[in-house]
Amino acid sequence: MKNKILISCLLVFMLVLFNTAYGEANKDKKVVMFVTTYMNFDDLKSMDSTNELINTGSIGLMNSKSAGGYSLYKSYLTIGTGTRADASSGSFKFEKLDEDLKKIYKFRTGRSLKKDGGIINLDQARLEKINEYGDFGAQPGALGEALHGINKKTAVIGNLDISNQLRIAPSITMDKDGYTDFGTIDESIFKQDLYYAFGIREDYEYMKLKFKDYYQKADFIVVEIGDLYRLEDYKSNMTNEAYISKREIVLENIDNFIKECMTQMDLKNDEVIILNPYPSKGHMKKGEKLTPIILAGNNIEKGIVYSNTTRRKAIVGNIDVAAHILSSFKLEAENMSGKDLISIPKDKNMEYVEKLYKDTVLVSKNRYPVLSTFAIFEIVISLVGLILILFKDKISSKGIKYYTNVLLSTMAVPVVLLIIPLFGIYNIYITYGLVIGGTILLTMVAKKMEKKPLDGILILSGVTTISLMVDICTGATLIKKSLLGYDPIIGARYYGIGNEFMGVLIGASLVFATALLDRFSIKRINTITLFTILIIIMGFPKLGANVGGTITAICAFIFVTLRLYNVKIRLKHFVIIGVSVVVIVGILAYIDIKVLNGGSHLGRAVMKIIKEGPIEVIRIINRKISMNLRLIRITVWSKVLISTILIIGVLFYKPTGTISRLSNKYPNLAKGFSGILCACMVAFLVNDSGVVAAATGIIFLGMSILYLIFYMEEDRLRE
Repeated sequence: MKNKILISCLLVFMLVLFNTAYGEANKDKKVVMFVTTYMNFDDLKSMDSTNELINTGSIGLMNSKSAGGYSLYKSYLTIGTGTRADASSGSFKFEKLDEDLKKIYKFRTGRSLKKDGGIINLDQARLEKINEYGDFGAQPGALGEALHGINKKTAVIGNLDISNQLRIAPSITMDKDGYTDFGTIDESIFKQDLYYAFGIREDYEYMKLKFKDYYQKADFIVVEIGDLYRLEDYKSNMTNEAYISKREIVLENIDNFIKECMTQMDLKNDEVIILNPYPSKGHMKKGEKLTPIILAGNNIEKGIVYSNTTRRKAIVGNIDVAAHILSSFKLEAENMSGKDLISIPKDKNMEYVEKLYKDTVLVSKNRYPVLSTFAIFEIVISLVGLILILFKDKISSKGIKYYTNVLLSTMAVPVVLLIIPLFGIYNIYITYGLVIGGTILLTMVAKKMEKKPLDGILILSGVTTISLMVDICTGATLIKKSLLGYDPIIGARYYGIGNEFMGVLIGASLVFATALLDRFSIKRINTITLFTILIIIMGFPKLGANVGGTITAICAFIFVTLRLYNVKIRLKHFVIIGVSVVVIVGILAYIDIKVLNGGSHLGRAVMKIIKEGPIEVIRIINRKISMNLRLIRITVWSKVLISTILIIGVLFYKPTGTISRLSNKYPNLAKGFSGILCACMVAFLVNDSGVVAAATGIIFLGMSILYLIFYMEEDRLRE
């Protein structure tokens, strides 16, 4: 009897264990991505399927920039690599794998494929070459390779074919060989229909069958829906009424298709991602380059997306998608720049994202006209100042007095641009009014408080320095929204202090600190303390997080400190500065990697250098040089930099002895000026947009010199 009971218990236990194991095997997570090229937020709101996912999941804006700018091919590949990648139409040729294609593939790559069926990229060798020497070291197929490493299968359905083949979705699912396990990307997904763009439409019934099949076989499935892309491409041949009517029909078809696919899924365990990899031509023209992304299922709560790549609520990078998919399968994104996507709770998530997008686009549109006006204003005022100095005896003193007020106002503009976001106004004309009004007001206050010519400069540089320090320490809230800050649509930087304000901060702080020494004879240790605090604020990963800015600050501040202590600069001192840079940056990198998990630019760069060696250093240097060479040609800031340098150069010779007298009158400030020149040179060498940082930093040098030259004689008489 006891034996029977024991046997029965063992059978029950084995049955439960078997059922549990079998159940777990059938509950393996699936990640399904619907790629809806050219779909916008209005489209998402018009469909029941996406509305349901938005109401139960997370939505956000995705930056679609890739290596070298914007491109449909590059954007798709970037999603699959987790790093900004390079690609072209000649680097993608995805076909159904057969024996003949295996031979062609081996001839091109030298590698044998021990696989049957699936999808292969016959141009994989070309794609590898493009990225091998690229700026970001992207590894094509990184996502698929990582999934294959844990025996996960990938699948792809759909294409963007028109009159020619446009089959690029497999670049998201492929491994390093360019291989995807399952796929249907040929013309079999089409039906001939003259009531659709180019006489074809997707056969959604057939695509549903393929989805059902691949859902059983694969773990990561990408479904590309191309009807919207084709309709947008055909738009120029249609009336607006016909286009709008057909778009509604296409969206209804897509809506029904997504609904049907989702009935096959278990959203308690599976995850669905809906994204648009690339904005339409119309949206590109309007500057609306961010695209929608939705995450749902897998216990994702209602809210907005977030990643440590951007540290911006509801704004993420396309490089984050692959890292997020790997995270869904409990994998680390070792060969990727992107970070995992998380959901931040937000009730009215769609309204929040739409408003954020509207405000972001308006700021992006206003940046160029406002900053160009400021830059041209700086150039004109400085050139006029030079002329007035050279011909001072022929101009009335009253006219010169009014001009000096205008000259002083140029140093008020940066801090005014910083505080304007507090008003929450994005209209271009009101913005101009606020900039002009704020600049006049701040200049008047500085002049009112001025007892000696140095006071006006001291007040404006001090207000600028302190305001930027406070804002950085409180999350850079104003910098993120300022026209002189950074643009998430451009995607060069998302957090911390950007190169524009970095140049301003270094220039303003050097003038402020050294002017204090001349005006009030404070102890030099106070200046060193300020410099130390600024280096920490600028470099700490959770604050300024600007590596190039930190290097620039270290070099400039140590250089000025040595000069303040009357040290004659020799070669050994440059070695000391270099060692200091390595030590301080090394400490910050250690903190970022070991304490803060490598979330900032510095941590990611150092980890990549450790992994890939000197080649990554060469990539970084090449990227910075090429960016600066391009900016010199196209940005108005290069004109500001060049004109200021030329003006200072002229003043060294005419009027004779002017700079020498200025240096004798303000010896400490003169050393601060030399520090700004040092900062300009270093910033140019170590920053992607170093020419911009150098130009914004040199503003406080050029304008201070011009302003003080006008008052030197008057100040002498007062004393």
